[in-house]
Amino acid sequence: MATLEHKLFEAARDGRVGEVLFLLRNHPKINVNWANSLNFQQTALHTASFYNHAEVVKVLLAHTHINVNVQDMSDSTPLLNGCFKGNVSVVQVLLKDPRVDVTLKDDERCTPLWQASCYGHLEVIEWLIASGRDLGDVKNKKGTDSSDNECTALEIARKGRRPETVTLLERLVANPAQTRFEVRGRLAAEIFALTVFLCDDLLQLKPAFSFSNQAVTTATATAIRFITIISKLPMELQMVLCHRVVGSARQNILLKESEAAFQSLTRVLLLPPSQPE
Repeated sequence: MATLEHKLFEAARDGRVGEVLFLLRNHPKINVNWANSLNFQQTALHTASFYNHAEVVKVLLAHTHINVNVQDMSDSTPLLNGCFKGNVSVVQVLLKDPRVDVTLKDDERCTPLWQASCYGHLEVIEWLIASGRDLGDVKNKKGTDSSDNECTALEIARKGRRPETVTLLERLVANPAQTRFEVRGRLAAEIFALTVFLCDDLLQLKPAFSFSNQAVTTATATAIRFITIISKLPMELQMVLCHRVVGSARQNILLKESEAAFQSLTRVLLLPPSQPE
């Protein structure tokens, strides 16, 4: 019979967030850091990060006894797993947690930045830079590639012939503060543009031709749901959405089609531009 810990591991691996919540809430003594000996001593947080289950990662991080920097048989951490796989949403969630150490290395001395650079995960690299965390000595820190050759993140990116990654890392080495400022600004601009796109194309504002009691009740319910969703957005994005929504009193929002998109958007880590340090 599978133990509670093994059930938690499998639920996290498969992305069954409801089951993960149930196990943690109803079994307070469960060992959330249990390592599966059949899976390289990986924990539930490891496997959720590897398989890109960001919602499961959020739930696990909220547990009182979670070890956010737990290392498996190869010294890989949950963040290293996410960077290795290029799981942007998981990396974003982990970077929000101040306990997560971005400088921890695996048994081949590879950091999260090195792993992301090796496999050309440009967006992951950008979020690592934008996080403002100390990424260590990017210029000199070396990991070991598949041929047992020691090389830096920049060198492994060059070997992989990834020009965009190389350009970004060269800028990071030359001027870390300015590069972080520029990356933050670009990411914030992209999220802002995506919000406007969602409002214009996914909300599909349409005229309401019926003003029966049922129609009014439905309109009120959808308005409340809409306000609940946009309240999670930064103030400047709320203003854009509200301005577009109230352009006509005879327009209604089809939240059935857009709610999932907005909820996904609000989970994105918005890092506003800041001045270079």
